[in-house]
Amino acid sequence: MKKFILGLACGVLLTASTAVYASGTIQAYLFPVAFEINGHEKKLDSEYTALNFNGHAYVPVRFVAESLGMGVRYINSLESGKVISIMAEPTDADETTKKVWSIQYRLNLGHDEKYVKDLLGQPAVERTNDDHQEAAWRYDIAPAAGYQYEGLTIDIHGLEQGKIGAQLIVFWKEGKVNKIELWYKHTASGKIVTHYVLPDGSTAGAIYE
Repeated sequence: MKKFILGLACGVLLTASTAVYASGTIQAYLFPVAFEINGHEKKLDSEYTALNFNGHAYVPVRFVAESLGMGVRYINSLESGKVISIMAEPTDADETTKKVWSIQYRLNLGHDEKYVKDLLGQPAVERTNDDHQEAAWRYDIAPAAGYQYEGLTIDIHGLEQGKIGAQLIVFWKEGKVNKIELWYKHTASGKIVTHYVLPDGSTAGAIYE
């Protein structure tokens, strides 16, 4: 699923639906094209490919969204089905909302330790796999003054009581992000919401009640 997230193609030109799935396959061609975004040249990373299909250019949605300063994530929910969410970074928002956005739209499987610390800072708790346990980091987001909590589990009571805005646990495998677990208190509803990214790249989430 990770490859789907990173390499998903989105049609630049919108056209009416065409019956192209009759045989279960489509024939497209590599499109060695240069990109200019807001007047500046932007090179396509080696992990991405542009395609030409029926005279239309198809490019990776993550490449385009992030080049425009947006965030993108793939949501697989029971209610809405498969959704590609593209969202601008919130500016007029509280710390919890901004951090939750960064985690959901900027943190992905495969990122290394430097990237995570550049994005989120130093974790509150770090566990290596020296004792044969799964390596993991815990981040405390918008904690109240004097907040203390040990271990690598989510402090559900702390979230319920407003002692902390959100908690994130990042699991590691061979120095790369392997799994993401985020719990946060939704600002508008006051309910606790969960967000998971699993090793196969699939996502899950629910309202905790």
